[in-house]
Amino acid sequence: MRRSGLSSHLMCRKAVQNFAYLSGCFFCFLLGSFLSLSTMDPSVCDLQLCTKRLQHMSVDDTSLWQGYWDKNRVGQRKSVFLVILIISAPKNFELRNTIRQTWLKEEGRDCLHYFAVGIDGLSEDMNVTIQSEQRRFSDMLFLPNLKDSYSTLSQKLLSSAVHIHENVRYRFLLKCDDDSYVQLDRLVYELRSIPYKLRVYWGFFDGRATPFKEGPWKEDKWVLCDRYLPYALGGGYILSHDLVEFIASNSKWFQLYNSEDVSLSVWLAPLQLHRIHDTRFDTEYRSRGCHNDYIVTHKQTIQSMRDKFNHIQLDGTMCKNSFKSRSSYIYNWDVPPSKCCIRNDSSIP
Repeated sequence: MRRSGLSSHLMCRKAVQNFAYLSGCFFCFLLGSFLSLSTMDPSVCDLQLCTKRLQHMSVDDTSLWQGYWDKNRVGQRKSVFLVILIISAPKNFELRNTIRQTWLKEEGRDCLHYFAVGIDGLSEDMNVTIQSEQRRFSDMLFLPNLKDSYSTLSQKLLSSAVHIHENVRYRFLLKCDDDSYVQLDRLVYELRSIPYKLRVYWGFFDGRATPFKEGPWKEDKWVLCDRYLPYALGGGYILSHDLVEFIASNSKWFQLYNSEDVSLSVWLAPLQLHRIHDTRFDTEYRSRGCHNDYIVTHKQTIQSMRDKFNHIQLDGTMCKNSFKSRSSYIYNWDVPPSKCCIRNDSSIP
């Protein structure tokens, strides 16, 4: 009997020791996980170490981790009047910095901007560079599942729309490129005159364009008709918040075409909305010149953006010398799209 009791005592003691050992291991695991997450905080993490860890994290972990760097963390929806989505590329730091130092200086508290870049497949050096930029400015929108290229522009727009819809309350979104110059004060002034519930798709429209058959703009998937649907050119356009909400809420259903502006026109085609053609949006594939009435001017160099900003500071006008390099047009919504856009009036800016 004593031997049996001793055996039972030893078994109980061993079970207690095993439980204590397992409990200790579990505690160490939790502590290690906590310390690992805490060291991912960019404010205390070495950039090279952060880069290496980023490369070994899952997509879900990456999205979670980037919440530290987002200007608006998930769950903290900031309310603004205008969101400015600037489509950029990882290497375009000088363009982004020029925009920060020029027209974004007009950004008030009721505006919020993001530079959207795809970060999938970046080199370690490029990762370190853009992460350092994010630490400094906190205005980058990193898209972890997207390789940044022209062919992924539509996905970049779609992913950005989803992020903005989920994290910000706003009335309007301006989408532009990182080589666009915006007279932001004039734009905000114009936007404030738009009735609250008006669905607005506002920019410089084209309805005559035929699908490209070759080159980087080639559209293999375009089968809807022999021309693109009328679309606002991608150098800059405005969407009201309800249109962005529609896009974000239905993002999994949309066909993606090569050109982001063409894709957007298809996504919005069935909706009741107001398409506003405005010649003050100089947003074609090349600029029409310099005119002080232009709200958005596309295809600008770093120097031309600085010149425009400096001249506004000097005498309140954007152009040192106004000039026109090509004619504009008024979109005729009363005729078929193929006849919409005739450049026959030299007085149009």
